[in-house]
Amino acid sequence: MDKVRFGIIGTGVIGQLHADSIASDTGRYVALTAVCDCDADRARAVGEAHGVAHFADAGKLFDSGLCDAVIIATPHYAHGPLTIRAARAGLHVLCEKPLASSVTHARAMIAECKKRRRQLGAMLQHRTRGIMQTARKLVADGALGEVFRVQMICSGWFRTQAYYDSGAWRGTWDGEGGGVLINQAPHHLDLFQWIGLGLPQRLIAVTQTREHEIEVEDTANILCDYGNGRMGYICATTAELPGMEQFILSGDKATMVIQDDTIRLGTLKVPIKDFTYSSKAANAGVSPTMTQDCTWREVPYRRPKTDGAHIEIIRGFARKVLGRGEQYAPGAEAINELELSNAAYLSGYADGRAVDVPVDGAKVDRLLAKLDRQRSTGKGGGLRAKHQRQFTRLMRR
Repeated sequence: MDKVRFGIIGTGVIGQLHADSIASDTGRYVALTAVCDCDADRARAVGEAHGVAHFADAGKLFDSGLCDAVIIATPHYAHGPLTIRAARAGLHVLCEKPLASSVTHARAMIAECKKRRRQLGAMLQHRTRGIMQTARKLVADGALGEVFRVQMICSGWFRTQAYYDSGAWRGTWDGEGGGVLINQAPHHLDLFQWIGLGLPQRLIAVTQTREHEIEVEDTANILCDYGNGRMGYICATTAELPGMEQFILSGDKATMVIQDDTIRLGTLKVPIKDFTYSSKAANAGVSPTMTQDCTWREVPYRRPKTDGAHIEIIRGFARKVLGRGEQYAPGAEAINELELSNAAYLSGYADGRAVDVPVDGAKVDRLLAKLDRQRSTGKGGGLRAKHQRQFTRLMRR
């Protein structure tokens, strides 16, 4: 096999983007061979536009023999059942973010693909950005020393009410399974743990629907405890303007600030753990004797033409399938951002207490079902219940 033949499940906005990206990526090791959507007319339109087979039934695409791998670009609740069915049909799976709406589904997806020796990846394309790869390397190489504080503000996801009204499943518990944490913020939740301190031991969250007329949260604030005084903070919202992407990591040797597409690194002359005890300054007020030299510099990074592009994730996934390299976001790593969002829901929507990480998947599923019953207006079309039944049947086989 010199090319990976991709089928796309779900031909909405993002599915069509993937179809266009693969079809235009000539001369490489990816090919578009089929598309599928429960809306037969839409599947036909996309299939005919690209000259590939089109299906209205995912099972028929899985069994067609036309594909080596599929990209799942459906609403979140469908990710788990579709991934498991695809893996059992012998297909590799690249799934849109988030990997699933609950860690129970995600863990089953990972286990099934491992059992079938199929690759599972996630469309976390922000990992391809040069600025984030450079930041991760700085931390890994010890430029900051021991990191003790991580802070991320991701408020660049502003959405109008018209956005939520544009799709019946948007902003619903029974269709989407959550709000900003499950739809917009997964990219930044992933970067938060991928670059910083990994997953915390526990977290506490406040989730609110502050501005929009939706069932789910449009704002979330999360405090993460990593133990030994190491802490993290996340603010995610679709209800703030002007928005920003700000990422701050503070360590014993330096502080790194990522904002406005720049990395600034402030390096201390003497590490904090040494200066704290070596300095003889005893006055209570701030004075020159209580401070030390800190040198700030802007860190250059590579800005590839495809920086942040979905096609880079697809290429990396294809390379892994072909045995020519590693993919950017394997399923076993992609679940981490879901651990954060699920734990935040357990804390924010349950009793406000701290929640251990990794989370109890059964508790998450019970909470989502409860929120569905109590808060759903029916706009989501009952997708959660429908796909939960499919998932349960698949797990019994």
